[in-house]
Amino acid sequence: MHVADRRRQELIARTLRADPTLSQASLAESLREHGIETTQATISRDLAAMGVLKGPNGYVLPEEAPTAAPEEAPNAALSVLRRHILTATTADSIAVVHTAPGHAHLVAVEFDRWPPRGVVGCIAGDDTIFLATTSKTAAQKVVARLTRIIES
Repeated sequence: MHVADRRRQELIARTLRADPTLSQASLAESLREHGIETTQATISRDLAAMGVLKGPNGYVLPEEAPTAAPEEAPNAALSVLRRHILTATTADSIAVVHTAPGHAHLVAVEFDRWPPRGVVGCIAGDDTIFLATTSKTAAQKVVARLTRIIES
C-alpha cells in the first residue's frame, strides 16, 4: 500500500472514530480539510478495503460496530433480518435477498455471523445479497425461512 493510501485511510478511520459519517461526501470534505483531494470512487474503495460498515447511523469501523452478547445474537440477528430484508427468492442454488439501498451489508454481516443451514457463502452489494447454498433444495429452504421471518 502506498504511503498516500495509508495516510488517507488513517484519516478516514480517525474521522469515523470521532463521529459516524452519513455520506462519502462528508468524508471527502473531512479529507479536504486535511489537504487530501480525492474522488468518491477512491473513498468507496478505501471503505471496502477497511471493512467499513454502513448502518442506519452512518459508516462505522468494523471494530466499532455494535455487537450483541452471544445469548442475544440470534434475536438481534432476527431483528436485523425483519427490519431490512424486503424480499427473498431463489435462483437455482442461490438465495437472492433484496434490501433497501445501502442495507445489504448490514444484513450480510448477520448471515456471516449466523449462517442459515445449507449456506456456504455470502456476497453483498448495495441492496442485494447472494447466499450460495449446497443445493437448489437448500436455497428453497433458506428462502422459505427468510420469508417466514420477514412476514412475522
